[in-house]
Amino acid sequence: MAVHYRTKAIIFKKQDLSDFDRVFGIFAFDFGRLDLHAKAIRKINSKLKSGIDIFYLSEVEFIRGRSKRMLTDAGVLEKNNNIIQDVQKLKIAFQISEILDKFIKGQQQDKEIWEFLIDVFGKLNNPQLSINNKQLILCYFIWNFFAVLGYKPEISKCAVCQGKLNPYNIYFSNKEGGVICKKCLYADKEAEKINSDVVKILRLILKKDWQVVSKLKIEPASQNLFDIMSNNYYNHILSIFSFK
Repeated sequence: MAVHYRTKAIIFKKQDLSDFDRVFGIFAFDFGRLDLHAKAIRKINSKLKSGIDIFYLSEVEFIRGRSKRMLTDAGVLEKNNNIIQDVQKLKIAFQISEILDKFIKGQQQDKEIWEFLIDVFGKLNNPQLSINNKQLILCYFIWNFFAVLGYKPEISKCAVCQGKLNPYNIYFSNKEGGVICKKCLYADKEAEKINSDVVKILRLILKKDWQVVSKLKIEPASQNLFDIMSNNYYNHILSIFSFK
C-alpha cells in the first residue's frame, strides 16, 4: 500500500507533458525541493487543477512511485493573485523561479529557505507595493537567498585585510566575497568601484529591514551601481555552482 505524504508547498515551476499531464516544481515545508507529476491535470474535469498552479501556496498530497512522485490531492491556501495579475510582478516571480530552479536541486528540508520564500512572495503579492520597490524585491531576494546558501558578502570591513573601510575608496570583489579597500586591489584587479550608498543599501537588505529599504530614495547613479553589482555577484555564484 502506497504511503501518502502531505505538506504545504510553494509552486515555483510547471511544465506541460503529453497526454494532459504536468510536472510541478515545488518547495515544500517538510521536504524542500520536489518535482510532482500530476496525471491528467490539464483535462477540463480534473479535480486537481483548482488546487495547484504556478506561484500558488498550496497543501499537496503525493505518493512515491518507482521513478517519480505522483500528485494525489491539492488544495490552494493562497493564489497570490496580485502577482499573477501584474505583468511586472509576474516577471520578477519568474526570475525568482529560475534562480530557485538553478540553485536548489536535491530534496532537503530547509525551514530557513521556506520562511524566506513565504516572506518574499508575501511582499511581492502585496497590492500596495510601489513601482520602484517591485524591482528592489528581486535584489532583496537574490542577496538574502545567497546569504542563506552560505555566500553572504563581507560588508562591515575589508574582506582581504579586515581593516576599516574608507567610504570614498571602496570596491566590491566577487572573488574575495565582499567589499575591499583600495590597498587590497592587488587581490582582485577586476573589483568594481562602488560608493557608500551601495554599501548602505546592501547592509539594510541583508538585515531584511524591508520597511526601511522600501522607503529609501536611491540616486539613479547608485541604483545603477547596485544593479550591476547584484547581477555580477549572481553570475559569479552561478559559475561556482555550475562546477559542483
